[in-house]
Amino acid sequence: MIKLSGKYILKFLQNHYEFVQDAFNYSKPDFIIDIDILEKLIEEYNISNEPKISLSKLIDVKFCRQLPTKDFKINRSYVDFLQFLFDDFTLDLPQTLKERYKTIFELFSALKTETKTSKTTILIQNIINVIDVFLNDIHRQTQRLLSDTESLKVNADEYSDLSKRLEKAVFWIDEYIEPLNKILEKGHPESFYSALVEIQKYTSEKQYIANSFKLKREYKKLYGAVVYARAELDQNLQKLTRELRPLLDRVKSDSIILSGFYHFVENIDYPENYAVPIPSPIKKTKGSAIFKEFHSEAEFFVDQFNYKTSDVYYEEQIEELEWLPDSTYFKEQLLNENKVDDFYLWCFNTLKKHTDEITLSKFFSLTNLLLEDDLVAEYKTDERKIIDLKDASIKIPKVKVYERIPK
Repeated sequence: MIKLSGKYILKFLQNHYEFVQDAFNYSKPDFIIDIDILEKLIEEYNISNEPKISLSKLIDVKFCRQLPTKDFKINRSYVDFLQFLFDDFTLDLPQTLKERYKTIFELFSALKTETKTSKTTILIQNIINVIDVFLNDIHRQTQRLLSDTESLKVNADEYSDLSKRLEKAVFWIDEYIEPLNKILEKGHPESFYSALVEIQKYTSEKQYIANSFKLKREYKKLYGAVVYARAELDQNLQKLTRELRPLLDRVKSDSIILSGFYHFVENIDYPENYAVPIPSPIKKTKGSAIFKEFHSEAEFFVDQFNYKTSDVYYEEQIEELEWLPDSTYFKEQLLNENKVDDFYLWCFNTLKKHTDEITLSKFFSLTNLLLEDDLVAEYKTDERKIIDLKDASIKIPKVKVYERIPK
C-alpha cells in the first residue's frame, strides 16, 4: 500500500499529466469511464512514456474507484481540482444552486437565535463556507456558459448544424439563464442575493455590539465575506444580462433565419418543396424572392468567419479620500476625556471637528476604537438614537467607554 501525501499526489499528476487529462476528457460529463477505454488509454500511454502506469496504481493514489458495473469513476476530489486545472467545468442544473439559498437561510435563522458563543462561531463559519461554495459554483457556471455560447457564435464543429445551434440556444435560455437570473435577482425575497443583504444588515451592527471580542471578530469576518460576495454576484449578473442573454437570443433568431435560407438554397431545383411558390423573375409581381433584411443577415453569416471577441473595459471610479488624523490621535482624544458616557455620539461630534462630510466609512473607522484592549465598553440599555450621516442614517445604542485600569 502506497503511503499517500500531498507531494506524492502532485508528483503523480505531474508525471502523468497527459494521461490524466485524457482520462478526464473521456469520462465527462458524469466522470465515469468504461474499463475497456481506460485500459486502452493506459496501453497507449505506456508505449511512449516513463514511468509506466497501471490500474492498480490509479486505485492506490485514489484517482478512481471501480463500480459494481466494472466501470471506473474518478474521485470527486480529483474532479474538482482537475476542472480548475484545465479550466473545464461541467454545468450543474440551477436547482442545485437554489438549494444553497435554503441552506444559508436555515443557518442564518439559527444564528439570530443562538446564545452560545461556541455554537455561534460554528454557524458563522458554516455560512461563510456556503457563500464561498456558492460563489465558486456561480463563477464556474457563468464561465462555462460564456465559453459554450462563443462556440455557438463561431459555428464550432459540434454546432455547425443550425438545428442543433437553435436547440442548444433555446435549452440554455430556458434551463440555465432564466433560472440563474431568478436565483441572483436583487428584488426577489427568496433569492440568494436577498439573503446576503439581510446577513450584511445583521452583521454590520453585530460586529460592534457582540458580547465578546472573539464574537466581534467572527461577525466582522462574516460581514467581509458577504460584502465581497455581493460585489462578485453583481459582476456575474452583468455577464448574464448584458453578454450571455443577448448573444443567445441573437443566435436563436439568426439560426431560424439561416435555416430557412439553407432550405431555400438546397431546394432551388425542386420548387415543389417550397410552402410558397417562387415568383417569376421575369414576370412583374408585387412579391419578392429576397428577404428585406437579407443584407444584415448575410453580414452576420460572413461575420462568423471573422469573429473576434470584443474587448470590454470598465471605467473604475476612484473616490477622492479626505485626509483625517489616524486612530492614535483619536484614541488620545478619547483617553483625555477620562470617561465618555455616549461613545457613538462622541465619535460623531469629534469627526465634525475635522470634516463636513461624515460618511458611514469614516464613522465606522473611528468606532473601531471599541476593539482596543485597553478600553472598557459598557452597554446596559436598549435605548437607540438616530444619527444622520452623509450617505446613511443609523440607529446607535448608548455605550459608556473608559480606560481599563491595569492590574
